Formats: sequence, C-alpha cells, structure tokens
Amino acid sequence: MKVLRMYHAGRDAAHRERDRALAEAGADLTLVVPSQWPGPDHLGDEDFRVIELPVLRPGDINRHTYADPRMVADLIADLTPDVVDIHEEPYSAAMHQLLGLLGPQQAVVAYTAQNIDKRFPPPFARWERAALRRLNGLYPCSRQAASVAIGKGYAGPVEVLPLAAPAAMTAGDQRLDGDLRLLLVGRMVPEKGVLDAVRLLADARLSHARLQLVGEGPEVVRALELAAALGVRDRLDISGWLDAGALATHYRRAHIVLAPSRSTRSWTEQFGRMVVEAQACGAVVVGYASGALDEVIGNAGLTVPEGDEQALAAAVAGLATDPSRWNDLRTRGFELAATRTWDAVARHQMALYERALAGPAPTASGRAAARETWGAPALDGVRPWALPHLADRVRTRILGADR
Repeated sequence: MKVLRMYHAGRDAAHRERDRALAEAGADLTLVVPSQWPGPDHLGDEDFRVIELPVLRPGDINRHTYADPRMVADLIADLTPDVVDIHEEPYSAAMHQLLGLLGPQQAVVAYTAQNIDKRFPPPFARWERAALRRLNGLYPCSRQAASVAIGKGYAGPVEVLPLAAPAAMTAGDQRLDGDLRLLLVGRMVPEKGVLDAVRLLADARLSHARLQLVGEGPEVVRALELAAALGVRDRLDISGWLDAGALATHYRRAHIVLAPSRSTRSWTEQFGRMVVEAQACGAVVVGYASGALDEVIGNAGLTVPEGDEQALAAAVAGLATDPSRWNDLRTRGFELAATRTWDAVARHQMALYERALAGPAPTASGRAAARETWGAPALDGVRPWALPHLADRVRTRILGADR
C-alpha cells in the first residue's frame, strides 16, 4: 500500500516513530515535512522517503500552508498514493489546502485531537465542515475527540489510536522505600497546574517528597517564588526541555508523575503524552480529571476532581503510605503501556487505511449518535468559541463596552 503522509511535526525524530512503525507494518511510505519548523530538528536517514517542502507560517500549527501548491500537486501525481494521510486537524489551513489538491476519488484519512466541541470563526468553521464531509477515515487520539468529530457530522470509519511512548521509555526499578519523588513534565504554563504541584509539596504529609519540573515556560519563575514563600524551595528541582533519553531517566526515578491540568475557556487536556511515558517507565500518574486524562490514565492511576488541591494531595499522600496499592497501579501501568506501542498503533492505522480504501460505509453522525457510541466530549454541555477574545469583542460591540 502506497501511503503519503503530510505532517508538520515530522522534522522531530521522536514524532517519526509512528512513521517507522507504519513502514515496518508494510506501508510503502512517503513522509512530507516542512523544510523549516521550530523545535527539535533531527531529519536523519529513515527506511522510508522523507520529502521537505517549504511552508508559509512555519510553527503555526493550524494556519500554516504549503508555499507552492504546485509542488504538492506534482508530488501527488508522481507518487499516485493509495492513501493520503493528513496529520492535521480538519479545521486547519493545511487540511483545507491539501484537500483542494486531491481528486474526489483519492482516499484521505486524517488525525484529530480536538476534544472540545468548539465553535470556530470563519473560514475555519467552513473548512472543518467540508473536511468532515470529505474524509474517508479518521484516527482521533481519544474517544472525546471522536465524539466531537462525529458530533459535527463526520460519518466515516473511525479508529481511536492513542499516542505511544518513545522507544527510550523503558521500565525503571522504583521502590517506595525512601524519599517520595514527584515529577511534572510539560509546558510550564498556568493550565498545566504547575503551582498546584508546588503547593502540594507544602502538605505536611509530604515532607519527605521532592518535586522535579521538566519543561519551560513562564510558570518557572512563579514556581520558584511560590516554593520559597512556602519554605519548600530546597525540595524543588527544575530543568528545561530534555530529549527522550534524558527524560526517560527522570521517569524511571519518579514514583508519581503529577498531571494537575486545569481547563481554560478553550483548552483542556487532549491526551496527555506524559501519561503513557510515565506508565512505560513504571511511575504512577495522579492528576485531575481534566479533558481526556481519565480516559488515558485508565485504571492505572488516580484522578480527583479538577482543581481540588486537597484531594490531589490526599491521593498522593495515600499512595506514599500504601506501597501495595502503588505497586498494583504501577503493574497496571505496565500492562496498559504494552497495548500502547507504536507497533500496535501502526497495525490499527493500516487497518483504517484498508477501510478507507474499501469505500463508503456510512455510520450515524450528529451529537446524539456521538455521545451514544463514544461518550461526551470534554467540557460537556459547553460549546466555547475557539478564540475567546473574538467572542468577547463581538459581545462588547453588541452589548456595549460597559457590560
């Protein structure tokens, strides 16, 4: 099967693990990546073709487009792929551009992580509707994302495919027999609950705990200031972004990985890559029931109501004094991680390609059907604007600046 994949993050070697697994599973794969994109840039040799094409707005995930559409069209004509896999959201500018270059008989599948039933401004809402009508297959990373797409009208084959941990993420030999090692990995921004994690250190039951933050962002300074004010600065360690190997070392030393994410007006956790990484390395995840975290953590960790800092501290403290329960959750994490490998993802993705090639197999769509099959989307009962500041501006114009 000849597969052409278009992926904005493909310059990152870690993000190409899916592609390596697809090639291993039998895909005659060609991967198209931007010739320039911010972030990790390791475009080494692969066992499949990698083609670089220039893009406009590099780094803008949902608004970038290919600079010369003719180059894309010529590539498609030359490769004659069986399946075109567009690893972009249905509402994105790249999706709109690429669908316009493909013939009506071309099998096309796409990725989505959007787990909030958002209202998009023009032209994104129109692009999203057109894409959901056109696509022959969809691989959301969560049931919530599947619910959103089907609720908005997608009626084709769906395969929920989780993200997998990098190959470097292997089991550690952690034991609860000394200091409790806590870890938080990700962007250091308010919605990731960084300060919640720091405040947790000040709980009297966790005086033997240390917290490691791995990532970068504006909350680093505030975390240091808060830790000093609470008298726990000596138990807080911070490092910047790390490659998969170095990050795996921290996971393998951690007893508990914290996931205290807090939803905003237009964002909630879409998956939580740190969850699968932690479980592969033997750390137990404790977090808020935010977005898809409950789904991804499964029965291999603990979640508490979003924003309930006392419950979060109690859950962590409870595990710290109950090695049997911690070990049970750790074992479940290993079992879950064994089902979330890139090899397993690739097998299911190849099956989705086959279903896309087989032709239409209409299924029920609409919000009622989506909820019945996949459950509720995140922020259930709310349909926020994708760009809240635009909604505020419209509201001000209608109601007056003093409202």
